[in-house]
Amino acid sequence: MDKIEIEKAPEDEKFSKIKALAKEAYRFLDQGRFKEAKERLEILLDEDPQNTYGLVGMGDYYAKTKQPEEAIKFYRRCLAGDTTNKFSLMGLMNCYRDLSSLKKIIEVAEEFHHITITDASILSRVADAHRKLKNFKESEVYYMEALQLNPNDQYVIVGLGHLFFACQRYSEAIHWWEKLLSSQPNNIKILTEIGNSYRKIKDFDKAVIYYERAKDLDAKNFFALYGLAESFRGKKDFETAILYWEKILEFDPENKLIINRYADSLRGLGKYDKALECFNKILASGEDYFALLGKAAALKLIGDHLKAEEIYLTLLTKSPNDPRPALELADLWDLMGKRDKAIHMLEDLSKKLPSNESIREKIEFLKD
Repeated sequence: MDKIEIEKAPEDEKFSKIKALAKEAYRFLDQGRFKEAKERLEILLDEDPQNTYGLVGMGDYYAKTKQPEEAIKFYRRCLAGDTTNKFSLMGLMNCYRDLSSLKKIIEVAEEFHHITITDASILSRVADAHRKLKNFKESEVYYMEALQLNPNDQYVIVGLGHLFFACQRYSEAIHWWEKLLSSQPNNIKILTEIGNSYRKIKDFDKAVIYYERAKDLDAKNFFALYGLAESFRGKKDFETAILYWEKILEFDPENKLIINRYADSLRGLGKYDKALECFNKILASGEDYFALLGKAAALKLIGDHLKAEEIYLTLLTKSPNDPRPALELADLWDLMGKRDKAIHMLEDLSKKLPSNESIREKIEFLKD
């Protein structure tokens, strides 16, 4: 008995030393004291080159210091010796995410399928990768599997909200955002996401409710103000839309997107000269497709048909497969008594874009 205890003593001492080094190293990593963390981890791995705490810790060190390629080597070493280590697999996936190697995330998930299927966070990472690659069916499968393991996992629920929004299944997106909002009623990001979803289905009144809640929490929140302006623009309430565009322009006066939207709302109110000033301001700093499109529409409305026609023809040359300038030019040519020319142009474009309903409807209207 005494002999056994004597033989175990050096091993117990080594284990205690490794445990102390690991604990200290992880504490330093959490504190951002990376140099000290690395020193402890190097000593630990000298003592035990295959120690999983040391390998994962060194992977974490390189990941935290923005060296994902080096981190991958240590996570791989750990998984080679411990094929069930979920921390290494998660670290590996995070590194590939940082490297924008989404396909690699899916590959390692399949390689270590036996780990993947046991952890909601790992399944969520795979679902995220599929979603960003627009593999929406696969993404939904992984999110749902994650949800079965942890029905309240907030990252999974956020992912489902983004997934269904990307799939244009807006009612389902709202369901998941609302589920998250029930536990985070003052989360501005969630409030604006719900507003965005309602705006997409043109339920502008409901969208406004959520954007208003977000604005009440942060009066200068860009997404809340943008959503409000777009919702009122969708309702054709251009005066209210302009108020919100102006609020954004107070703190972001050079934002071309907002100036464009502001000018569109001015055009909606019939303030064509002021709208043209805005479009020209954008174009003074360089060519802008949407400013040109807006300027042409404003010129058409004030009767300057030749200048509007020139801009539309230029846009068609640069973007021959974009139906917007063609549809607006067709309306302009109809006003100018060139209906046959408009029909011929749209019929040519319809051959390139046969599934575009707007082109087909415009042709039918012009032929009626």
